[in-house]
Amino acid sequence: MMPNGSYSVDSLLKFLKYAGMEGLVNPASARSRRNAVEQLASELTDEERADLRKVDVDDLASRFHKLEESSLRLEALELYAERFRLALADFLAWNENPAAFDTVGSERLRAIPRGPGGRSGVGPDQEVAERIALESTENPSDVVPVALADNRVVHIAGLPLDLSKAEADKICRVVRAFAVGVDAPEDES
Repeated sequence: MMPNGSYSVDSLLKFLKYAGMEGLVNPASARSRRNAVEQLASELTDEERADLRKVDVDDLASRFHKLEESSLRLEALELYAERFRLALADFLAWNENPAAFDTVGSERLRAIPRGPGGRSGVGPDQEVAERIALESTENPSDVVPVALADNRVVHIAGLPLDLSKAEADKICRVVRAFAVGVDAPEDES
């Protein structure tokens, strides 16, 4: 994968996936940075989304915090902002000169070195495992799958880490409002 001149969010996410799979960035770091970008990207303006060079990460984190209020702890938001900064710095450096790319941050020592001829230093088994892990980041970690009868699954997204019992009961009432027909009572253990 070579830079295509795009500085969009989609290009950054593709870069992070590529960098993790190719060993340019520690795979765990690439996943955590990708997750941070996905979380904060919801508050990007259209102009920022198209050209990430226009993003002020502190301003973005502030906007995110104001809109999300207390659903995300301040420590987690600061971590997302730092990971977003690192992802952006790597992405911009890679776009400028992919041949001389070197990741920022302390994890560079744990990145997988390139093999002979510039090929990936990742073995085939590890590459498959990393590809699966990186592709699973496309399904955010705050999505909870709930298996239903007849091989159906409902995904619940955006549950806060500090969900109270009263809030959970309210969510249950909303879901029950969607129920159609009369079912036999279930054991609510």
